[in-house]
Amino acid sequence: MQTNGQQAVTESKSAWWLALRVIDEPVEVFRQLAVRPRFAAPLILIAVVALIAGFGTPDATLEMRAAQQAEMLQERAPERFSAEQRAEMIEGAASTTNRLMITAGFLVYGVLSLLLVAAVMLVIFNAFGPETLTYKDELAITTHAYVPQLLGAVVLVLLARFAGYEDMQLSLGFLFDEGFLRHLGTQFTPFGAWNVILLALGNKIRAGIKGLGGPLAIVVSLWVLVNVGFAALSAAMGGLLG
Repeated sequence: MQTNGQQAVTESKSAWWLALRVIDEPVEVFRQLAVRPRFAAPLILIAVVALIAGFGTPDATLEMRAAQQAEMLQERAPERFSAEQRAEMIEGAASTTNRLMITAGFLVYGVLSLLLVAAVMLVIFNAFGPETLTYKDELAITTHAYVPQLLGAVVLVLLARFAGYEDMQLSLGFLFDEGFLRHLGTQFTPFGAWNVILLALGNKIRAGIKGLGGPLAIVVSLWVLVNVGFAALSAAMGGLLG
């Protein structure tokens, strides 16, 4: 007997079809994953996008970001950060070594975040949903729901390379000056919201929940709480450095 999350699945799609078409065919993708959970293709996409972010970002953008960081360090700890160190920091911003570090950081942070999110979602939706999910089920949902974030990273690189957009983020941070609200605003992006909707949709389908409202409320609440936590930590660290 088919479960609710396994209904209306026709022919089996390829792993790459699922990873790429979650953008425009999310319902079909999550129905397919409910029958056969897979997550290798999105993980490979993370590695590809990590390389794009690391080696596709223009030199000028990396040097500008390094200059901003160096200026902040000089203002907060002038006795421990010399002009020579500032120059070295900016000069090495676009080096191969630094680009490899950016690539590795993107990849490691992305994978570890997904593993953690999948574990949290598994506990929550097994507690509230009518059907029992496995970790493999949840990891398949989480990794595919993350694809819009990868699209956002590529868009930022393209904007930086071809339109001279150097902010390297698309968020609500521009609405505020400095302080906690600025840090909080930078946590909310359109691609993050898209990720949240897909995460709720995928769990609704696999867990056999009738409406999207409940799963969406759960995921949005967690998203807001996590973003507030990150913003508070960022603001506190800034205050300590100051």
